[in-house]
Amino acid sequence: MPGLRSPITWLMPLGTALQFFVPRWVVVVVAKLAGHLVYRLDRLRRQALQDNLRRILSPEVPERLVRRAARKTFTNLLMNYFDLIRGPVMKGRVVDLVEHDSTRLDRILGRDGRVLMVTGHIGNWDLAGVFLTALGYPLSAVVEPVPAGWTETFDRYRRLTNMKTIPIPDRESIHRAIRDGRILTLVADRAITGRGVRCPSFGAHRLFPRGPAAYALRFGLTVVIGYLVFQNLPGRPPYLGIAEPLPYQPTGDLEHDIAELTKAIAARLNQVIARHPDQWLVFDPRWQ
Repeated sequence: MPGLRSPITWLMPLGTALQFFVPRWVVVVVAKLAGHLVYRLDRLRRQALQDNLRRILSPEVPERLVRRAARKTFTNLLMNYFDLIRGPVMKGRVVDLVEHDSTRLDRILGRDGRVLMVTGHIGNWDLAGVFLTALGYPLSAVVEPVPAGWTETFDRYRRLTNMKTIPIPDRESIHRAIRDGRILTLVADRAITGRGVRCPSFGAHRLFPRGPAAYALRFGLTVVIGYLVFQNLPGRPPYLGIAEPLPYQPTGDLEHDIAELTKAIAARLNQVIARHPDQWLVFDPRWQ
């Protein structure tokens, strides 16, 4: 039935309220325990995740290491949720969670828009948007509509620091964000429509969406690969924020350029996934 909400979406505000009273290290312990439990109970996702990890880590990796990486991935997924719903507790101090180079960010992102930030389901992509807008960057994120109340629930947290969200089908709002000089952000490691550019990926192929390349080329936007990953280093912030420009020189043949820029985006995202395999939170990559 349309309009039914997942019971978990009703519990997330309670999770936020509880985090006003507990330190983050307690939340980390809970995330580890919950991640291991979900790993045990969610057989289908566990199998899909282990299949992905075998491709990324190489066939020679022992099965016990694949299982360990899969358990860590579930823990990272839970930690993403917990840190996102912790946003109201942190508010302006969200920036304290992330190690970053402000000078480099200003140089890459500027303050006048004209930037297309491309990311993947890597690390905590929702918190990345909250973090950037907390620093004062005007950012509009294109998001996948998810039923059962999930989109509305996540949007409440995404907008804590003035990040705006745009549903994927709303092209008019996307164009308006570009005209208004806002940084446009798209998650680009999965073609949810089943259409896209077929790109090499870990010894096979996957479809990557054409949208990021098409918007960048049609509006003359600088492409930046950005992501927020756990670094788990004593005495350092829990996350590391990375922004890397992706140079590309168009040939003038739009269809050719869209395909080639999409392949370049795919190649860079694959490099990030290879560095952080237990932080790639995709359970249906649809290998070809």
